[in-house]
Amino acid sequence: MKVPSSVNILWLIALILFTPTIGLLLNPDIFSARSVLLLLIWSVVLLTPYVLTSRKGLYIAAASLIFADGFVNLFHWIIIKCPLNASSIFVFLNTNTDEASEFMTIKATPLLLMLIPYTALFILALTHIPPLSFKSKRERCVWIVLWLFTGIFFADNVIHRRFLRLAVPEVERAVVSFINEREEYSNLKHRELYTLDAKLTNADSTLVVVIIGESCNRNHMSVYGYNRPTTPRLQARKDIMVFDNVISANSSTLKSIMNIMTESNNDCPLPLDSCINIFDVLHSSAYKSYWLSNQSPIGLWDNGVTNLAQNADVKTFVNITANSSMESTQMASFDQNLFAPLASAITDDGKHKLIFLHLMGCHTQYSKRYPSEYAIFEPSTNKRTQIINSYDNTIYYNDYVVDSIFSLLNNYSQSHPQVRITALYISDHGENVYDHGDYAGHDYAGKIPNANIEIPFILWLSPTQKKYWENNHTSLTQHLHTPYMIDDLFHTIIDIAGISTPCFDSSRSFVNTAYDSTRLRLLEDGNIYER
Repeated sequence: MKVPSSVNILWLIALILFTPTIGLLLNPDIFSARSVLLLLIWSVVLLTPYVLTSRKGLYIAAASLIFADGFVNLFHWIIIKCPLNASSIFVFLNTNTDEASEFMTIKATPLLLMLIPYTALFILALTHIPPLSFKSKRERCVWIVLWLFTGIFFADNVIHRRFLRLAVPEVERAVVSFINEREEYSNLKHRELYTLDAKLTNADSTLVVVIIGESCNRNHMSVYGYNRPTTPRLQARKDIMVFDNVISANSSTLKSIMNIMTESNNDCPLPLDSCINIFDVLHSSAYKSYWLSNQSPIGLWDNGVTNLAQNADVKTFVNITANSSMESTQMASFDQNLFAPLASAITDDGKHKLIFLHLMGCHTQYSKRYPSEYAIFEPSTNKRTQIINSYDNTIYYNDYVVDSIFSLLNNYSQSHPQVRITALYISDHGENVYDHGDYAGHDYAGKIPNANIEIPFILWLSPTQKKYWENNHTSLTQHLHTPYMIDDLFHTIIDIAGISTPCFDSSRSFVNTAYDSTRLRLLEDGNIYER
């Protein structure tokens, strides 16, 4: 029996619904039924030229666009367990062959075979073109109703200024968000430093060093109770304070550092190209600023950080092994390369200096982050064990780097006791290395795993600074377990530096007596952090 040609529309409908159906099965907690509605509405829009003209080429074009949208989103659902987003696009556009290979080694799953039946549906949809038209009275009624519904839906979202947020499919919304974010980061290139009302509260010589680590999960540090000896040097120190209730607000380097360095935070996000940043404050006071980095200055995801760092008085990038930030993750540029420029900055002219050190830290590929002599956890034929061992080796090497920086500052302090020195080590975000679920990385679907945001916060003070702090501020040892989120580090840095300025909020400074520890810690996923 011959199948009616009108049934051919079922192949196209199956193509449209395939990706959201797989998304629903993979992660029902974050699946949005609205995504199905949007796909159907936009399919009506794409098919309209074919309906009005009956030209098969227009149908093929519409089906191809539907397929491409679904293919990208299906791949992302399978790998990341969530729809495509702007952050993934940032990473994707910097991916090279080696990085793609490493990524797929960690993320590969047999579910990728679902791309085959999806492609088969596309072929069937192309070879079985449905006879959609506007000729009969019944067809006209159907299409008029569909167009009327689509028009009302679009108009309602335009009137309420939510078209991009609620009326655009997931893939296209991610692309638009990526373009907007990239433009905002690019605008930092042309932004000039603001001159603020900023004065020093004390005339003493001061040196502040902020060490920004990368992808360091404190739960893999033995100084925080991990069952492997990953941080023996820090554990042996008697001159540091280890805070165990500090988290990052974000699960990516770019967003985390932008919050750290500006007055913008998750409670009140501000345009990054126009809000006040830490270099505005330092420039307006008597401080000389430094940005010493082992991360590549080139690449989409680092453009915002690099553009912001260009405002420092002294900029040094020691990682010159690669053509892009993604490529640099494949190269071995060890963080000890920062020791020489740090030593130079410490002895540089200037009574008040603030130095940012941006480490490569524990960034993937883990095996590229440490010299061979720091590979104390042996290779394994088991994939999961091998990844954990490599990551723990990065923690072990990172322990050496951070300890060496503290020791360098301690030696300088002994010969320059008049200088009040503070050093703070944090990480931009954490890393989930099989701590939650059967995967490694700092991507997530729906809710951020705690491993992605639970970070180290370790403070070292010179004897002079410690004495000054005890006489003029609260005892920091009383706050070792106090909750804090580093999207407010902007205020803490200003406080440590001893700068008085109207943009400073004492209730957001972790080291201030007025610090508000009751603040709910709102994460980038919209959830409140629960320990």
